[in-house]
Amino acid sequence: MVTYGSWEVRVAVTSPAAGTTLSGVATINVTASDPASGVQSVQLLVDGLPVGTLSTVTPAAFSFNTVALPNGTHALSALAVNGSHVVGVAPPVTVTFSNASPGNPAATGLWSGLVTLPLISVHMSQLPKGNILMHDGQSFGYNAWVWDTATNWFTNVPAPANIFCSGHTQMADGRIFVAGGHNGKAHNGLTIANIFDPATKAWQVLPDMAYPRWYPTAITLPDGRELVLSGETTCNDCVVAIPEAYDPKANTWTQLTSAPFIFSYYPHPYVLSDGRVIVTSTDETPTDSQVLDLTAQTWTAVGGPAVEGGGSVMYAPDKFLKTGTSTDPDAVVRPSSSIASVLDMTQSTPTWQSVAPMNFSRTYHTLTVLPDGNVLVTGGGPTTAVADTANATMTPEMWSPTTQTWTSLTAMNAPRLYHSEAMLMPDARVLVLGSGRAQDGTFPTDQFSAEFFLPPYLFKGPRPVIASAPSSIRFGQPFTVQTPDAASIGSVVLMRFASVTHTFNMGQRYVPLAFTAGSTSLTVTGPANANLATPGNYMLFLLNKAGVPSVAVEVRL
Repeated sequence: MVTYGSWEVRVAVTSPAAGTTLSGVATINVTASDPASGVQSVQLLVDGLPVGTLSTVTPAAFSFNTVALPNGTHALSALAVNGSHVVGVAPPVTVTFSNASPGNPAATGLWSGLVTLPLISVHMSQLPKGNILMHDGQSFGYNAWVWDTATNWFTNVPAPANIFCSGHTQMADGRIFVAGGHNGKAHNGLTIANIFDPATKAWQVLPDMAYPRWYPTAITLPDGRELVLSGETTCNDCVVAIPEAYDPKANTWTQLTSAPFIFSYYPHPYVLSDGRVIVTSTDETPTDSQVLDLTAQTWTAVGGPAVEGGGSVMYAPDKFLKTGTSTDPDAVVRPSSSIASVLDMTQSTPTWQSVAPMNFSRTYHTLTVLPDGNVLVTGGGPTTAVADTANATMTPEMWSPTTQTWTSLTAMNAPRLYHSEAMLMPDARVLVLGSGRAQDGTFPTDQFSAEFFLPPYLFKGPRPVIASAPSSIRFGQPFTVQTPDAASIGSVVLMRFASVTHTFNMGQRYVPLAFTAGSTSLTVTGPANANLATPGNYMLFLLNKAGVPSVAVEVRL
C-alpha cells in the first residue's frame, strides 16, 4: 500500500497465487484499488523489471511468455502510476517457471508485450521524462500525439500542417524542429517548418524554407542552427541540391548556395569532432560518402567507392557502421542484403571496410546505439517489399564494436518493416514500434503497436544507482555524480535524445566521458566542445564494470 496525498492505493497480483508453477504464456492479473487518486496505468514487473504496461483497467490482465526466462523462481509485482508518480506497489508474489526449453535473457534479452497505439508512428522524437512525440503518415500527417510511456497516456497535439515524410530533430533548447512535409501527392514536398515545444505541447510555425522538401533530413549543428539536406520538390527524383540552415536566434533561413550537392532522399548526416558534417549514406541508394565544410561550403568525398547501407549509425565519436539495403520503396522488389561496413574518420585515409555480415538480410531496419557501446538492429525484411509482414525478419541482433561480430537475440512480437522505428529509453530499454502507411488508408499489415526490448545487460546483475547529478553540464567542465556504486563504475556515457524516421535516427549520439571515482561520488568531465556533443538534452548513464547500465538522468548541454 502506498499513500498518495490523502488516498491509499492498494495494488496486488491476484493471480497466479504464490507457489504456482507456470509454463508457456501465462495470464497475470493485477488489481489497483484507487477510488480517487486517478491511477493512469498499471505496470507488470518480473524480477523488478518492467515487462508490460496497461492503461487504467483493473483487473489488468497481462500475457507473459515464461519461456523467455530461465526455469526457477521469479517474483511478480506491479506498479500503479499517476503522472510521473508511482502511487502503488504490489507485494511480490513468488512463482516458478518451468519450460522444456527455457530462455536466457542474459544472452538474448527479453521483449515486453505489445502496447496498443492510436496511430502508426512514422516519425518519433524523444521528449523529457520518458515522453515521445509521434506523428502518422500519408493523409494522416496532421495526426500527432505525445505518449507518456510511464503512464501509457496519449495526448493529441495536431500538427499545423501535414508533416508526413518531414525531417526532424531535437534543438539545442530541447524543442523539436520539423522541416518539410507532404502536399498530398507522392514526391511533392512543402516549404513549411515548425517547432514543437514539449513544455507547452504547442506548435510554432516558422518562416518557410526556400525550397519544398519531402524526405529531407535535419540535424542540429554545434552552433545551435538546424541544417536541412535533400528532399524532393514536385516530382520523383526532383531533389533539392541546396542545403538550408535555420537560425533559431534570428528566426531566419540561410541557403548554402555555394555548397550544392544532390543526395537521394533521407541522407544520413552526422557532425564530426572537427565540426564538419559527414553524409555516410542515404535511405534510397548506395552513395559516395561526402564531408561538408560549413565555413568553406565545400564537399569532399571520403571512404572510397559507394558502399551499400540502408541503415547507419555513428557508434562512437567519428566511427560509423552501416548495414543492409537502401531502396526506393516504390521500386521493383528485390532481395535484401546482410552487408555491414565500418568507417573510421580518425584514420589518415578513411575507407569503408567490410566486417562480418549480419545474421539476417534486412531492408527497413533501424540501428540503435546502446549505453554499453553495442549496436542493436531491429526490424526489416528479407526483401525490399514494404508490407510483406508474413516474411518479416523477427529476430533482432546486436553488433559488438570490440569483436565486430553479430549476436542473434530473442524474437520480437510484431513485424517491423517500412516506416518502423526504434529508440533508446532512459531506463536503458529500447522502444520499437511502427510499420505501415506504405499506402494511404489503413491496411491489415499496418502495425498500431509498440513493444519494449530489455537488452541482455539488464539481466547481468544489480544496476548502478545515480543518487544525484546536475540538470545541466558545461563543455569541458567537471561535474559531480553522487552514487553509492562509485567503486564499481566502469564507464560514464551521454546519449543524445533521439529523433527517428525511415530507418534513420537524426538525433542519437554516443559520447563517452572521462571520470575519476571517489568513495560515494564520481567527478566527471563534460565533453570538450559542441562538435563532440551537439547541444541539447542527453541521457547520462553510469555502467558498472560488468556493463550493466543505471537508469539515466536527463541533463542539458
